[in-house]
Amino acid sequence: MSDVHYPAADPIRQLTNGQTAEDVSLEISSAWSSAMVDSAAALCDSPPIPEDTEDSVWDLETCILWIDVRKYWIEDSVEAEESFAKGLTLVSPEEQASLRRFHFRRDAAEHLASLLLQHLVICQLADVSWVDSRVSRTLMGRPFHEQARFDYNVSHHSGRVAIGVRVADQRHIGIDVVDPEDATKNWKPGWIDDFHDIFTKSEYAQILRDGKKEDGITKRRLFTYWALKEAYTKATGIGLVTDLKTIEFSKVEDVDINEKPYTRSTICKVNNELIDWRFEIFALEDGLVLASATTNEGLFTETATKVKEIDFDYITKLAVQYHLAIPLTGDVV
Repeated sequence: MSDVHYPAADPIRQLTNGQTAEDVSLEISSAWSSAMVDSAAALCDSPPIPEDTEDSVWDLETCILWIDVRKYWIEDSVEAEESFAKGLTLVSPEEQASLRRFHFRRDAAEHLASLLLQHLVICQLADVSWVDSRVSRTLMGRPFHEQARFDYNVSHHSGRVAIGVRVADQRHIGIDVVDPEDATKNWKPGWIDDFHDIFTKSEYAQILRDGKKEDGITKRRLFTYWALKEAYTKATGIGLVTDLKTIEFSKVEDVDINEKPYTRSTICKVNNELIDWRFEIFALEDGLVLASATTNEGLFTETATKVKEIDFDYITKLAVQYHLAIPLTGDVV
């Protein structure tokens, strides 16, 4: 693909003209959108963007992609404004409007990343253009694509956003990502006793097997169990309104990014009945815990689910490849 030079605002001119961050964001977005349209037109006859086959995830039964939006859109800087404005041009006017309900940039950034990951997956697996990769929702609010013969699920926490994919008709996947340290940073001492409505006695015993300590290891164990329960309820569509103590996990190993970043020893009983599901736990950077859940039915391989971090440039290039041409409408955040 030929190099494409997208417009960027001049920070000195912004200051001398007294523009607000919103003015800068809208200006950059409008210019970026025009550049995207020109780039898409130029690429209509170009070959697809090559991808390193070693890192390819699109031919796997299950995969997980994730992005760290803290690197792009959260910090208070001209560069972050530029990057966020570019991201806005990759979603539809309706989706841009949905971002207006967020009062904080982190929340808006996580939601934008979620939308971009969904469009990326739909384009790749449903073989539709970027503008046709529309996201629908079930009555319970679960996102899906109407023409898809695959399922996906999205989770976000603390500036990290992930999407799990199961390539099979009528087979669902659920994921949950959590940063234990960030989740507990404002909790008061004694928080370990506040989960008796969520965990069974057996689960509590496993979480506290090194003693009743509110330390890093205990936090990681507790939120690993939590992530597994949430992943399962999201995959089944029952949500957290169910009695979570009816879902009991055992053989949940500790995971550490430096030692054992992945495990699949976990088993689960629902209403005391063993279920035939695949549960996987991953340790990502900065202590992040990611859990996935999907039924074993229809799976043909024992290979671990591929987890891949992607960046904003990767999404942008694929959006251009799929001939994006979406105008920006109005201020968002």
